Amino acid sequence: MPTSKKISYVTAREQEGISRAVLSWLKKHNPDIEFEYLPPERSGMSLTTIQGAYKTAQYIDGSYEAQYQFGILYRSLPTDSEERLDAESELNKLGEWAEENWPDLGDEKNVTTVQRTSSASLLARYDDNVEDYQILMTMEYEVGG
Repeated sequence: MPTSKKISYVTAREQEGISRAVLSWLKKHNPDIEFEYLPPERSGMSLTTIQGAYKTAQYIDGSYEAQYQFGILYRSLPTDSEERLDAESELNKLGEWAEENWPDLGDEKNVTTVQRTSSASLLARYDDNVEDYQILMTMEYEVGG
């Protein structure tokens, strides 16, 4: 009989701290990025969490490895294909920047990798010509014991 391993999420306090650190880090690339919010009638960018940060390995000394999955959404009001391509390009550039410039998480937390898990793509198109684009990313980090 197959068994599934229970996911061990980090504490709510750690989750909040990681989200704050990631938002602050992303603001270095785009100062106007928001957390879980896109303006309804103008362009904007948002950090969104895919699921809570969870432990991928835990050690006897109390240290552990964890993963934080997140998406970056970009709301655009394009009028032609060039502007649509520009929206995707902006997210792909941010993804490249993120892979090369890791955040500082503080408190004995060290990032080990940041990587794109998807290229930028159209997420949704609305009746009022607003379009949302998305890129998905994963950050792995270690926490000392």
